Amino acid sequence: MQLDRRSRDLLGSARIGMLAFSAGAGRPPLVNPAAFNYAAGSIWITTSRYAAKLHLARRDPRAAFLVDAGGESLLLQGLLDVYDLRTLSGQVRAAFAGPAFAWSLSGYALKNATFVGGYLLDLARIPPEWWPQNRVVLRLRPQRGRALVHSTAPAARPVRLPVAPAGVARSLARVSSGYVCWINRGLPFMTPALWSASGSSLLAAFPGGEPSVPRGPAALVVESHHRYRATRMVGACARGRLEPDPRAPAAMRRRYGVEPDDLGAGLRLDVGRVTWWRGFQVETTVRRRRREAAAAAR
Repeated sequence: MQLDRRSRDLLGSARIGMLAFSAGAGRPPLVNPAAFNYAAGSIWITTSRYAAKLHLARRDPRAAFLVDAGGESLLLQGLLDVYDLRTLSGQVRAAFAGPAFAWSLSGYALKNATFVGGYLLDLARIPPEWWPQNRVVLRLRPQRGRALVHSTAPAARPVRLPVAPAGVARSLARVSSGYVCWINRGLPFMTPALWSASGSSLLAAFPGGEPSVPRGPAALVVESHHRYRATRMVGACARGRLEPDPRAPAAMRRRYGVEPDDLGAGLRLDVGRVTWWRGFQVETTVRRRRREAAAAAR
């Protein structure tokens, strides 16, 4: 797939993107932030061989990648290739990729040099499973691309993210931008969103509007980046079922001061679980009501 110059420039200037995986039929997608490089017509990413995302990529290669430049975003959808250089099959796949493989990874290291420096600063705090010898390479080959135009999320009043641990919720309370992800025609689809909370649910609305109103299994991601230290990054991927909710635009007015007429349809995510991360610590918290119901059914 060929991208226009504006899209290539956006990918060249962005440092972090959101990578979404299909988690199986009827299940909400999983979304994680990722440092990346765009080269040879593909998105290149590295991750731990022990990461849950690697298991998902091997089970279902359909994925999406979103880069948000504040008022302008680029969504790429396609298939993932996995290169595990500690296996013979991974080495063969890398060889068949030709010079593009080594060139693209060299570009990745150069583009993310500040993150490499951050790794060195925090080396004693990085678990061994995230060291270079335990990393694999993911390559997203885009099949579809879509430019998303929207307004930049304004400053927001603090809101507690439901289900997430208290420390994570506090760290994300003032983050104004979120990302909603659902499955559309078999592929993850993501777009920036304003977000708020109501009890154990999350409310969302799309700045600038979204032509199709999603419903069904979905995820809403909130992430606090750090310029170069991965150990300082905090985020959460809330997963559940998405439904239209006419109360959401009024909640956005209270939190952001925006007029409901400037927003698209309101949505509610009934949160069932939250996969959260603080640095390299990644865990999942399940909504207590569901845990108790499951225990009672045994």
